[in-house]
Amino acid sequence: MNMDVLGVEFTSEMKQVLDWVPAMIWVAGPDGDCRHVNRAWLEFTGRKLDDALDRGWLSMMHPEDAAAWHGLVAEAIRGAAPFTLECRLRRRDGRYRWLLKTGQPMFSEQGKCTGFVGYCTDVSTQKQALESLNQASEKHRSVLVNLREAVSVIEDFLHTDTHSAKAHQDDRLTPRQREILHLIARGYATREIAAQLHVSVKTVESHRAQLMQRLNIHDVAGLTRYAIRTGLVASDL
Repeated sequence: MNMDVLGVEFTSEMKQVLDWVPAMIWVAGPDGDCRHVNRAWLEFTGRKLDDALDRGWLSMMHPEDAAAWHGLVAEAIRGAAPFTLECRLRRRDGRYRWLLKTGQPMFSEQGKCTGFVGYCTDVSTQKQALESLNQASEKHRSVLVNLREAVSVIEDFLHTDTHSAKAHQDDRLTPRQREILHLIARGYATREIAAQLHVSVKTVESHRAQLMQRLNIHDVAGLTRYAIRTGLVASDL
């Protein structure tokens, strides 16, 4: 039986040749609708050819990718150029797989783009490996940030030779503020400081805010570095 695909007589022999190809082959018209898919495509999806024709194949794509498909094809036709994109296609077991979809424009004798012919490659394994690598890189960056912070604290302590009593002599701080600063540097939480000093949480928060303002320090890590650098807490931290 002959079929007309993109203005070309599509014979049973041509269809048989496409079915012999192990790759997933597809043919789309100038509107982006499906004109033909080969046996490998049907075996992957577990569907029949009639299910895929016209816009039927969109029901087998991930909804996000299906919504963008016709716009991408229209853009490719305007440029009359090959295109490559990634999309998710539902496999016969119901799971979505990432496919690299490559399309090549087809032209009439008059030079008009009549559609595309292309193939799909399953790249799910590669994408999963890349995602795992990205996650590992992110963890590595987090470790480096924490390590740099620790090194900064240590360097502040080692490179300061006047740490013995500065904090105790700093007239910008009240005795209570020095107590609170000492406990902050030792790693105590706000509620723990309040319980140990027999004051309210709000009082501790108020003193901490005044500490940051008077010392021009904007975070707890900075207060800790100041306490170590000036000897308010022992070097065993």
